[in-house]
Amino acid sequence: MTQNQKSKPEITRDTIPTHTRLKLWVKSAGRCEFNGCNEPVWRNNLTLSDGNFADVVHIIAASEDGPRGNEESANQQIKYSNLMLMCKRCHKEIDDNPETYSAKTLSKWKWKHEDRIQIQTSYPEDINKSTVLLFSVNIGDRIVPINPEVYRNAMFPQFPADEKGIRIAKNDFDGHSDSEYWQAFAGDIQRKINRSFDEGIDEEKIKHLSVFAIGPMPLLMYLGKCIGDTVSVGLYQSHRNINDTNQTWSWPENEQDRETLYITNSIRVNENHTNIAIVLSLSGKIRSERYEKFTSENFSVYEITIEDPSPHFLKSRKQLEGFSRKYRQLLNDIQATHGDFCKVYIIPAVPAPIAVECGRVLLPKSDPEVFACEYDEQNGLRKVLKINSRQQP
Repeated sequence: MTQNQKSKPEITRDTIPTHTRLKLWVKSAGRCEFNGCNEPVWRNNLTLSDGNFADVVHIIAASEDGPRGNEESANQQIKYSNLMLMCKRCHKEIDDNPETYSAKTLSKWKWKHEDRIQIQTSYPEDINKSTVLLFSVNIGDRIVPINPEVYRNAMFPQFPADEKGIRIAKNDFDGHSDSEYWQAFAGDIQRKINRSFDEGIDEEKIKHLSVFAIGPMPLLMYLGKCIGDTVSVGLYQSHRNINDTNQTWSWPENEQDRETLYITNSIRVNENHTNIAIVLSLSGKIRSERYEKFTSENFSVYEITIEDPSPHFLKSRKQLEGFSRKYRQLLNDIQATHGDFCKVYIIPAVPAPIAVECGRVLLPKSDPEVFACEYDEQNGLRKVLKINSRQQP
């Protein structure tokens, strides 16, 4: 080595420039960039004390023998593109399992996280905000949690998601109970929604709702009735057979133009009948044996169905809007045929957003009494919940 030649000093993690660290904190919004974590790293989430609880993580290790290290390690040590901000728990996870968390995977997560922050912070200050409404009630023994990362992804980029919202959850609902039990829980739903609408969230009035709901269909209908049409509402569907589980609640981009032809069938109609059954055969075909004992000769029976009923048919908001129009038209036709003070009994096999829409489009002052029915092997088909009331003059 000549006198003019100098050996390149060894670069360590401590030599990452301050401006690079600052850029990483800003572009990550101070949150862990591990996919699905998103935890704030400026505070201790247990004690809520402020501090620096982040690690600056190398995608390609700082040395060749480190996790995901290779011949590029020396050149990549302080490059911004090779750095991620993570909580200590996630840092340990990726370094203990480098075969699971490849450099390619981590790099994809980094840019996905930072692109999301960029889009959210680029909105003008007066952008419409959406309040998240999470509704989760067990169906029998089945409890389906709604993951925060999943509903954020579904709302993004149209609505930046915040950490506040309305949450209604019950994991021990007994669907075999009598109608008084159902009605009592429905009252809890009504009070929760009314209080949120009256008081707002942090004293800020609700202008738009993003609804993520799973539960027995009569309760979903009642939830929709409580929400009504006083604010704009976005309904979301939990999709099955989605490869990326973080996109489970997102409307598929390639299905946005999908529409469905809804078919109305008049199964049994007598203008003198005041008891009306509406059979909604969408998630599956409801055969007459299911409801013929419930719907005596004093019932008129109508059906809304599709060509191929399936739990997987709902893929787009346009399909949801199409159902809403068809259902609303049927309610109008029923009143024209059977009078304003008939009683309507809904017998549903529908996706959750359609159940919510069944209640949401009701007009409390002009629509007839509407009841939701539930079928189970123990009790058969029965009326469990009054969705809409109308007082006779």
